[in-house]
Amino acid sequence: MNVQWTDQAAACPVVELHDIRTEKFRSDKYLSLVEDRLTGPFLAAGGHALGEFRVENHPDRLLLLRGYSSMPARRRALTAFHAGRDWTQSRAEAAALTRDAQTLLLRTVTPSEGVRSIRAGERLSALLSEVRFPEQIGNYHLWLRLFLRKAGMDPVAAFATLEAVNDVPAVPVVRHRCFHLALIRSSGRAPELPTELRNMLRYTPEILGLEPAMSLVW
Repeated sequence: MNVQWTDQAAACPVVELHDIRTEKFRSDKYLSLVEDRLTGPFLAAGGHALGEFRVENHPDRLLLLRGYSSMPARRRALTAFHAGRDWTQSRAEAAALTRDAQTLLLRTVTPSEGVRSIRAGERLSALLSEVRFPEQIGNYHLWLRLFLRKAGMDPVAAFATLEAVNDVPAVPVVRHRCFHLALIRSSGRAPELPTELRNMLRYTPEILGLEPAMSLVW
């Protein structure tokens, strides 16, 4: 089976997932810094702040989603942001608040028209998986979606690693690993994956409860 990847005309086919672990009790300060700085040039150049989430039972962990209409649009938006007068100060402040961070460069798999909107304030669940081999990502996505749909948890959005050259060195991304992220509109916990799906993965997938840290603007 093949995945029908979204085309470059979609709203936000290119997505960054920033997985942030702040210093203890510093997540509020980090979010305040993000809200103050990630405006103006970034948005004007075509960047989209898709959502900022707290992770349930992990008070110092945040997931931030940023969207772009294309890789060139990503480069323009981030270049504009980094060229701002506040960039050096922002980077230093963020580093002082952060214990660990990684960024995944992803592309939208579903919905086919591109990621646009989710109801503001809505709780979601995230299922983050690392696939053993990149060529398995299509089968994994389709079989996982079928499995979750049967459980009444059809994902509202799904993403997979975008194999592309990262042309913004100031924002390093995880390389040589293949991830799949499913966002689920459900208050229940996703059921354990069947053996056929687990065998495609390097590790047991993370299942994270997400609470929006601010109003979404998708």
